[in-house]
Amino acid sequence: MLKKSMVMACLAVMIAGCLISAGAADWPKKPIQILIPWPPANDPSTMVATAMAPVMAKTLGVPVKVVNKPGGGAVLATAELAQSRPDGYTIGLISIGPMITQVIRGKTPYKNQDLQPLGLVWSSPFTLACKADAPYSNLKELVEYAKTHDLRLAHWGLGAVPTLIAMNVAKQGGFTWKETAYKDLNPLLVMKGDADVITFSTPGLTDYLESGQMKLLAAMLPDRLPKYPNVATVEEQGFGKGYSIWFGAFVPAGVEKEKVTTLSQAFFQAMKDPKVEEIIANVGVVPQATGPKEARQRMDDELNEFGAIMKELGVIN
Repeated sequence: MLKKSMVMACLAVMIAGCLISAGAADWPKKPIQILIPWPPANDPSTMVATAMAPVMAKTLGVPVKVVNKPGGGAVLATAELAQSRPDGYTIGLISIGPMITQVIRGKTPYKNQDLQPLGLVWSSPFTLACKADAPYSNLKELVEYAKTHDLRLAHWGLGAVPTLIAMNVAKQGGFTWKETAYKDLNPLLVMKGDADVITFSTPGLTDYLESGQMKLLAAMLPDRLPKYPNVATVEEQGFGKGYSIWFGAFVPAGVEKEKVTTLSQAFFQAMKDPKVEEIIANVGVVPQATGPKEARQRMDDELNEFGAIMKELGVIN
């Protein structure tokens, strides 16, 4: 009787395995969409994903569509992704903010574990920038100036990673920003005198930098920017750790492992297409190929690290 039960159990496992394999082999059959939680205008992720879509479509054998669904600081589209069917037909290009810091702040209707990564794909080259004639050209000089002057910081919001890095710079330097969050953050805020320093992605500063109207104080990534190798990082200047403002490709939790692997391979293969590489170089994002397992470990680590940083800065209790 025991032997018969063991045989039946093995048969059940084998049948289940065959059904899963058959289901994965029968996929995909319909278009796959890539959700992007930002407006399409001048958005690097939209431009790169749009170039990648036909390459992925050729690999996967079905159309791949890019769909922009902005709102709620990228939380709305991320929540939609988390709540979508785990069938492998919906991918999201989500950044560190809605995946890590907004989750820590309790501003999301989803948990980090509600999504699983295909991998981290690229990072945004954020920097601290100011007017070219400002009486400081690096963080040490900025800190000295801040001892006797108020400094106004323009940023996206307290939950944004660049803002947290800038706030930590001030804490390390012993001063406090007069900070303001802007829904429509723009370098013109500095040019018009509404702010002294801004956290911004360097591609959006290019015209001001090349015309000599603005300058960079620090790169906010772990490494120096290839386009601006003379600008030291926050960490190199001794004002806290620099974090990658990463973007990752995600699917809902529950998508079968075979589908995750197929989508991940198709995504990273598309990134290596020569036309896509040209777009990536033009928009200024920094490629960062990280597989599903490494991406999950990094997110787990950063949930702990940013939780500690945000408590220390008083952003959360």
